[in-house]
Parts: sequence; C-alpha cells; structure tokens
Amino acid sequence: MPAPVAQAFALDLYQEGDFVPQYTFDWCVAASIQMAHNLVDDTGGGTWADRAQQAQLWEMARARSSDSFNGANPFGWAQVLTEVGMGPYSVVSIPDFQDAIRTAAKAIAETGRPVGLVMWSGRHAWVMSGFESLGDPHQFPEFAVTGIHVMDPLYPYGSGQWGPSPAPDTLLTPEQLATQFVVREPRRWSSSLPAGYLLVLPQAKP
Repeated sequence: MPAPVAQAFALDLYQEGDFVPQYTFDWCVAASIQMAHNLVDDTGGGTWADRAQQAQLWEMARARSSDSFNGANPFGWAQVLTEVGMGPYSVVSIPDFQDAIRTAAKAIAETGRPVGLVMWSGRHAWVMSGFESLGDPHQFPEFAVTGIHVMDPLYPYGSGQWGPSPAPDTLLTPEQLATQFVVREPRRWSSSLPAGYLLVLPQAKP
C-alpha cells in the first residue's frame, strides 16, 4: 500500500468581527487577548472589543509581567489568557523559524485556539488565527507551513521600522512573516528562556 501523500490543508479560526484594534499604542497585548477570546467564541454574542475592558486586561497583564519597560510581557499575556478561561497557555522560545511556525500551526490544529506571536524582537503582539500547509498536521509530523493568518492590533498604522500592518486575517507567506517575526532580543526583559522566536502557545486542556 503506497504511503499517503501530503495534500494542501487549511485551518482558520477567524470570523468577521473577531478583530479588535489596540486603543493606545501600548495596549497590543490586551487587544490580542480580546481577539483570542473572539476567535474561540463562536456564539457571536460575546464579542470582546470595548476600550474599558481592554484597559483592564492591560493592567492585568502588566501586573503579571516582570518588565523593565513597565509594560506587559509574554508571560503576563499567557497568564491572563489562562486566568480568563482560554488557557492553558505558556510561553515558548524556538530557535528555528520553520520549527516555530510549524509548532504554532500544530497547536492551533490540536487545540482549536489561536497562538500569540511575539513580534518586533519582543516589542509587539500579533495573533495567529490559522494557517495553510502541505500536509495535515495530524497525519504528517513534518508538514510544511505555506501560509500564516495573522491579526495585528496596530492595523492600519504599522511601524516605520518594521513595515505596514497587514489587514485582519491576512494570509502571509513565511517569508513575509519573517520580516516582522524575528528572534527576541534577550535584553528587552529578563527571562530564563533562550533566545529564539517567541510564541504564546495554547496547551491541551488537562
């Protein structure tokens, strides 16, 4: 019997209305938490989007972060996601870019929950809502990610240094993502994690 051949596979959690902008230039983590909730909640009736809630989530994430810049770091981001009922989430650092996006895609496929991408060397937060690949992650452990669906809460403003913000649910190629998803600089905030591509990763529920 011939071995199965990897086929094109696609999975995206995004639905219209899931995107939330960050209401200040600091609140990217809080907006990303709101978007994660919306991606997981399929009822359509419980959208998280208002400014007061985003401010509250920002303060929660800051209080759970050890950050030399007095902001919210990925550990606070993961902890709030877990505390508000979307977890468990953990922060992982992966030294290889292809391994990182494959790990993220596999987590979405296995948990049905989005992944947080720590962008701009640790300065910004995006949400990965889905992906396209050659091979179903459930069948092909070495599947190849060919596209990444992203949500940047800074849209439509972008960054002069890093480039424009993709529109909500844009499908980026790995090469396009790699221009803004880069290795975190260890000096940005204290962490025992090795240098690498940082993911706020959903774990299987216990």
